[in-house]
Amino acid sequence: MTTTQQKELQKLYGDFGGLSDEELERTIADSERIMRGPAGWLLTQAGLDESTTKPFALLDNACGTGPIVAHLQDNIDKNVLSESKMVCADFNANLVDILKIRAAKYGWKNVETAVLDAQNSGFPEQTFSYVTINFALHIIPKPEDVLKDTMRILKPGGVFAFTTWHQDTKGWSTDMRSCFEALPFEAPMPDPVPMAINGKPQWTNPEGVEKELRSHGFENIQVKAMPHVVYIHDAEDYLKSYRMMKDWMVNTYWSEESKKKAKDMLDDHIVKHLKEKHNNQGWDLDWTVILATCQKPSS
Repeated sequence: MTTTQQKELQKLYGDFGGLSDEELERTIADSERIMRGPAGWLLTQAGLDESTTKPFALLDNACGTGPIVAHLQDNIDKNVLSESKMVCADFNANLVDILKIRAAKYGWKNVETAVLDAQNSGFPEQTFSYVTINFALHIIPKPEDVLKDTMRILKPGGVFAFTTWHQDTKGWSTDMRSCFEALPFEAPMPDPVPMAINGKPQWTNPEGVEKELRSHGFENIQVKAMPHVVYIHDAEDYLKSYRMMKDWMVNTYWSEESKKKAKDMLDDHIVKHLKEKHNNQGWDLDWTVILATCQKPSS
Protein backbone atom coordinates (compact mmCIF):
# COMPACT_ATOMS: atom_id res chain seq x y z
CA MET A 1 0.00 0.00 0.00
CA THR A 2 1.55 3.28 -1.10
CA THR A 3 1.16 6.59 0.69
CA THR A 4 -1.05 7.81 -2.18
CA GLN A 5 -3.36 4.80 -1.88
CA GLN A 6 -3.66 5.24 1.88
CA LYS A 7 -4.31 8.98 1.61
CA GLU A 8 -7.05 8.48 -0.97
CA LEU A 9 -8.92 6.06 1.28
CA GLN A 10 -8.41 8.19 4.40
CA LYS A 11 -9.83 11.14 2.46
CA LEU A 12 -12.96 9.14 1.66
CA TYR A 13 -13.33 7.95 5.25
CA GLY A 14 -13.23 11.57 6.33
CA ASP A 15 -16.06 12.60 4.03
CA PHE A 16 -19.05 12.08 6.33
CA GLY A 17 -20.02 15.67 7.07
CA GLY A 18 -23.27 17.36 6.11
CA LEU A 19 -25.28 14.20 5.52
CA SER A 20 -29.03 14.44 5.03
CA ASP A 21 -31.25 12.47 7.41
CA GLU A 22 -31.68 9.79 4.76
CA GLU A 23 -27.94 9.58 4.09
CA LEU A 24 -27.28 9.46 7.82
CA GLU A 25 -29.64 6.53 8.32
CA ARG A 26 -28.13 4.77 5.34
CA THR A 27 -24.59 5.22 6.67
CA ILE A 28 -25.57 3.77 10.04
CA ALA A 29 -27.50 0.89 8.46
CA ASP A 30 -24.57 -0.04 6.20
CA SER A 31 -22.16 0.04 9.14
CA GLU A 32 -24.49 -2.16 11.19
CA ARG A 33 -24.93 -4.68 8.39
CA ILE A 34 -21.20 -5.16 7.94
CA MET A 35 -19.83 -4.57 11.45
CA ARG A 36 -22.54 -5.32 14.01
CA GLY A 37 -22.30 -9.12 13.81
CA PRO A 38 -18.51 -9.16 14.30
CA ALA A 39 -18.90 -6.60 17.11
CA GLY A 40 -21.15 -9.05 18.97
CA TRP A 41 -18.77 -11.96 18.43
CA LEU A 42 -15.86 -9.85 19.65
CA LEU A 43 -17.62 -8.69 22.80
CA THR A 44 -18.63 -12.24 23.67
CA GLN A 45 -15.02 -13.36 23.26
CA ALA A 46 -13.98 -10.44 25.48
CA GLY A 47 -16.45 -11.47 28.20
CA LEU A 48 -18.95 -8.65 27.71
CA ASP A 49 -22.33 -10.23 26.98
CA GLU A 50 -25.76 -10.93 28.50
CA SER A 51 -24.13 -12.63 31.49
CA THR A 52 -22.14 -9.51 32.49
CA THR A 53 -23.04 -8.44 36.03
CA LYS A 54 -20.17 -6.14 37.01
CA PRO A 55 -19.93 -2.48 35.91
CA PHE A 56 -17.10 -1.72 33.49
CA ALA A 57 -15.19 1.18 31.98
CA LEU A 58 -14.78 0.81 28.21
CA LEU A 59 -13.06 2.86 25.53
CA ASP A 60 -14.25 2.10 22.00
CA ASN A 61 -11.46 3.51 19.87
CA ALA A 62 -12.01 4.22 16.17
CA CYS A 63 -15.67 3.84 17.05
CA GLY A 64 -17.15 4.80 13.66
CA THR A 65 -20.93 4.98 13.90
CA GLY A 66 -20.91 2.87 17.07
CA PRO A 67 -21.65 -0.84 16.42
CA ILE A 68 -19.70 -1.88 19.53
CA VAL A 69 -21.63 0.34 21.93
CA ALA A 70 -24.92 -0.30 20.11
CA HIS A 71 -24.45 -4.00 20.82
CA LEU A 72 -23.65 -3.33 24.47
CA GLN A 73 -26.71 -1.10 24.89
CA ASP A 74 -28.94 -3.78 23.39
CA ASN A 75 -27.54 -6.74 25.30
CA ILE A 76 -26.13 -5.71 28.70
CA ASP A 77 -28.45 -5.41 31.69
CA LYS A 78 -29.61 -1.79 32.09
CA ASN A 79 -28.63 -1.72 35.75
CA VAL A 80 -25.09 -2.71 34.82
CA LEU A 81 -25.00 -0.07 32.08
CA SER A 82 -26.21 2.59 34.52
CA GLU A 83 -23.11 1.99 36.66
CA SER A 84 -20.67 1.60 33.76
CA LYS A 85 -18.75 4.11 31.66
CA MET A 86 -18.43 3.93 27.85
CA VAL A 87 -16.33 6.36 25.82
CA CYS A 88 -16.69 6.33 22.04
CA ALA A 89 -13.73 7.97 20.32
CA ASP A 90 -12.68 8.45 16.72
CA PHE A 91 -10.15 10.52 14.79
CA ASN A 92 -12.97 11.54 12.43
CA ALA A 93 -15.09 14.25 14.07
CA ASN A 94 -17.92 13.71 11.57
CA LEU A 95 -18.29 10.08 12.65
CA VAL A 96 -18.31 11.14 16.29
CA ASP A 97 -21.11 13.57 15.48
CA ILE A 98 -23.10 10.74 13.87
CA LEU A 99 -22.62 8.64 16.98
CA LYS A 100 -23.81 11.50 19.20
CA ILE A 101 -27.02 11.75 17.17
CA ARG A 102 -27.52 8.01 17.40
CA ALA A 103 -26.90 7.91 21.16
CA ALA A 104 -29.39 10.72 21.79
CA LYS A 105 -32.02 9.20 19.51
CA TYR A 106 -31.96 5.83 21.26
CA GLY A 107 -31.27 7.03 24.79
CA TRP A 108 -28.00 5.19 25.26
CA LYS A 109 -26.86 5.10 28.88
CA ASN A 110 -23.52 6.49 30.09
CA VAL A 111 -22.01 7.04 26.65
CA GLU A 112 -19.43 9.80 26.28
CA THR A 113 -17.76 10.84 23.02
CA ALA A 114 -14.36 12.21 22.11
CA VAL A 115 -12.38 13.13 19.01
CA LEU A 116 -8.91 11.68 19.48
CA ASP A 117 -6.11 9.65 17.94
CA ALA A 118 -5.98 6.00 19.02
CA GLN A 119 -2.19 6.15 18.62
CA ASN A 120 -2.01 8.65 21.49
CA SER A 121 -5.33 8.93 23.33
CA GLY A 122 -4.18 11.24 26.10
CA PHE A 123 -6.16 9.36 28.77
CA PRO A 124 -4.53 8.83 32.17
CA GLU A 125 -2.87 5.51 32.94
CA GLN A 126 -5.10 2.64 34.07
CA THR A 127 -8.38 4.33 33.12
CA PHE A 128 -10.26 1.49 31.40
CA SER A 129 -11.10 -2.14 32.08
CA TYR A 130 -11.79 -2.71 28.36
CA VAL A 131 -10.50 -1.17 25.14
CA THR A 132 -12.10 -2.16 21.83
CA ILE A 133 -11.29 -1.34 18.21
CA ASN A 134 -13.61 -2.61 15.48
CA PHE A 135 -11.93 -2.81 12.04
CA ALA A 136 -9.23 -0.15 12.27
CA LEU A 137 -5.82 -1.62 13.18
CA HIS A 138 -5.27 -2.52 9.52
CA ILE A 139 -5.94 1.15 8.62
CA ILE A 140 -4.31 3.20 11.42
CA PRO A 141 -0.80 4.24 10.26
CA LYS A 142 1.06 3.07 13.40
CA PRO A 143 -0.84 0.22 15.07
CA GLU A 144 2.18 -0.46 17.26
CA ASP A 145 1.59 2.93 18.90
CA VAL A 146 -2.02 1.93 19.52
CA LEU A 147 -0.81 -1.18 21.39
CA LYS A 148 1.55 0.89 23.54
CA ASP A 149 -1.17 3.41 24.39
CA THR A 150 -3.72 0.67 25.06
CA MET A 151 -1.35 -1.10 27.44
CA ARG A 152 -0.85 2.21 29.25
CA ILE A 153 -4.53 3.12 29.68
CA LEU A 154 -5.79 -0.36 30.58
CA LYS A 155 -6.14 -1.33 34.22
CA PRO A 156 -4.10 -4.38 35.32
CA GLY A 157 -5.89 -7.44 33.98
CA GLY A 158 -7.87 -5.25 31.57
CA VAL A 159 -8.98 -6.64 28.21
CA PHE A 160 -8.06 -5.39 24.75
CA ALA A 161 -10.39 -6.66 22.00
CA PHE A 162 -10.36 -5.86 18.29
CA THR A 163 -11.30 -7.00 14.80
CA THR A 164 -9.55 -6.68 11.46
CA TRP A 165 -10.22 -8.11 8.00
CA HIS A 166 -8.38 -11.28 7.08
CA GLN A 167 -5.94 -10.98 4.19
CA ASP A 168 -7.98 -13.48 2.14
CA THR A 169 -11.22 -11.49 2.42
CA LYS A 170 -13.01 -10.89 -0.89
CA GLY A 171 -16.11 -9.03 0.31
CA TRP A 172 -17.10 -6.27 -2.12
CA SER A 173 -14.04 -6.64 -4.37
CA THR A 174 -15.11 -9.60 -6.54
CA ASP A 175 -18.19 -7.83 -7.90
CA MET A 176 -16.37 -4.53 -8.32
CA ARG A 177 -13.62 -6.25 -10.29
CA SER A 178 -16.22 -7.92 -12.50
CA CYS A 179 -17.83 -4.53 -13.20
CA PHE A 180 -14.49 -2.92 -14.06
CA GLU A 181 -13.43 -5.77 -16.33
CA ALA A 182 -16.65 -5.33 -18.33
CA LEU A 183 -15.82 -1.71 -19.18
CA PRO A 184 -14.67 -0.91 -22.74
CA PHE A 185 -11.57 0.93 -21.51
CA GLU A 186 -8.72 0.42 -19.07
CA ALA A 187 -10.10 0.16 -15.51
CA PRO A 188 -7.34 -1.27 -13.30
CA MET A 189 -7.89 -2.72 -9.85
CA PRO A 190 -5.29 -4.47 -7.66
CA ASP A 191 -5.56 -8.23 -7.31
CA PRO A 192 -5.97 -8.92 -4.52
CA VAL A 193 -7.26 -5.69 -3.01
CA PRO A 194 -4.95 -5.03 -0.04
CA MET A 195 -6.64 -5.52 3.31
CA ALA A 196 -3.66 -3.99 5.15
CA ILE A 197 -4.35 -0.42 4.12
CA ASN A 198 -1.55 0.82 6.39
CA GLY A 199 0.95 -1.39 4.55
CA LYS A 200 1.45 -3.73 7.54
CA PRO A 201 0.15 -7.16 6.47
CA GLN A 202 0.73 -8.77 9.87
CA TRP A 203 -2.54 -7.16 10.98
CA THR A 204 -4.50 -9.15 8.41
CA ASN A 205 -3.45 -12.67 9.39
CA PRO A 206 -3.98 -14.43 12.74
CA GLU A 207 -0.33 -15.45 13.22
CA GLY A 208 0.89 -11.90 12.64
CA VAL A 209 -1.69 -10.45 15.03
CA GLU A 210 -0.73 -12.88 17.79
CA LYS A 211 2.97 -12.15 17.33
CA GLU A 212 2.37 -8.39 17.58
CA LEU A 213 0.31 -8.72 20.75
CA ARG A 214 2.84 -11.03 22.40
CA SER A 215 5.75 -8.76 21.52
CA HIS A 216 3.99 -5.84 23.22
CA GLY A 217 3.49 -7.71 26.49
CA PHE A 218 -0.13 -8.83 26.29
CA GLU A 219 -1.14 -12.23 27.66
CA ASN A 220 -4.09 -14.66 27.45
CA ILE A 221 -4.12 -14.01 23.70
CA GLN A 222 -6.95 -15.48 21.64
CA VAL A 223 -6.98 -14.92 17.88
CA LYS A 224 -9.40 -16.61 15.51
CA ALA A 225 -10.70 -16.22 11.97
CA MET A 226 -14.45 -16.28 11.37
CA PRO A 227 -16.51 -16.30 8.15
CA HIS A 228 -18.95 -13.42 7.81
CA VAL A 229 -21.71 -13.24 5.19
CA VAL A 230 -23.31 -9.94 4.21
CA TYR A 231 -26.46 -10.06 2.09
CA ILE A 232 -26.90 -7.61 -0.79
CA HIS A 233 -30.52 -6.96 -1.74
CA ASP A 234 -29.92 -5.86 -5.33
CA ALA A 235 -27.52 -4.03 -7.63
CA GLU A 236 -28.60 -0.59 -6.39
CA ASP A 237 -28.04 -1.71 -2.82
CA TYR A 238 -24.50 -2.83 -3.69
CA LEU A 239 -23.66 0.49 -5.33
CA LYS A 240 -24.97 2.54 -2.41
CA SER A 241 -23.20 0.37 0.16
CA TYR A 242 -19.81 0.27 -1.58
CA ARG A 243 -19.70 3.59 -3.40
CA MET A 244 -16.78 4.66 -1.21
CA MET A 245 -14.80 1.57 -2.26
CA LYS A 246 -15.59 2.28 -5.91
CA ASP A 247 -14.34 5.86 -5.51
CA TRP A 248 -11.20 4.59 -3.76
CA MET A 249 -10.37 2.29 -6.68
CA VAL A 250 -11.09 4.94 -9.31
CA ASN A 251 -9.26 7.79 -7.57
CA THR A 252 -6.22 5.67 -6.71
CA TYR A 253 -5.65 3.38 -9.68
CA TRP A 254 -7.28 4.90 -12.77
CA SER A 255 -5.72 7.26 -15.29
CA GLU A 256 -7.26 10.65 -15.94
CA GLU A 257 -8.31 9.40 -19.36
CA SER A 258 -10.24 6.47 -17.86
CA LYS A 259 -11.86 8.76 -15.31
CA LYS A 260 -13.10 11.02 -18.11
CA LYS A 261 -14.51 8.07 -20.05
CA ALA A 262 -16.31 6.81 -16.94
CA LYS A 263 -17.87 10.17 -16.07
CA ASP A 264 -21.67 10.08 -16.00
CA MET A 265 -21.81 6.38 -16.97
CA LEU A 266 -19.98 4.29 -14.36
CA ASP A 267 -22.79 3.99 -11.81
CA ASP A 268 -25.31 2.97 -14.46
CA HIS A 269 -22.82 0.46 -15.83
CA ILE A 270 -22.27 -1.10 -12.40
CA VAL A 271 -25.99 -1.49 -11.75
CA LYS A 272 -26.66 -2.94 -15.21
CA HIS A 273 -23.73 -5.35 -15.01
CA LEU A 274 -24.63 -6.65 -11.54
CA LYS A 275 -28.29 -7.09 -12.45
CA GLU A 276 -27.22 -9.30 -15.33
CA LYS A 277 -24.57 -11.11 -13.30
CA HIS A 278 -26.93 -11.94 -10.42
CA ASN A 279 -30.12 -12.43 -12.47
CA ASN A 280 -31.69 -9.33 -10.93
CA GLN A 281 -31.70 -11.00 -7.50
CA GLY A 282 -29.92 -10.53 -4.19
CA TRP A 283 -26.65 -12.30 -3.32
CA ASP A 284 -24.17 -12.90 -0.50
CA LEU A 285 -20.77 -11.31 -0.04
CA ASP A 286 -18.22 -13.49 1.77
CA TRP A 287 -15.87 -11.86 4.26
CA THR A 288 -13.39 -13.28 6.79
CA VAL A 289 -13.02 -11.55 10.15
CA ILE A 290 -10.11 -11.77 12.58
CA LEU A 291 -11.25 -11.61 16.21
CA ALA A 292 -8.52 -10.91 18.76
CA THR A 293 -8.67 -10.57 22.55
CA CYS A 294 -5.87 -10.30 25.11
CA GLN A 295 -5.14 -8.93 28.56
CA LYS A 296 -2.75 -6.56 30.24
CA PRO A 297 -0.82 -8.50 32.89
CA SER A 298 -2.36 -8.25 36.36
CA SER A 299 0.95 -7.27 37.92
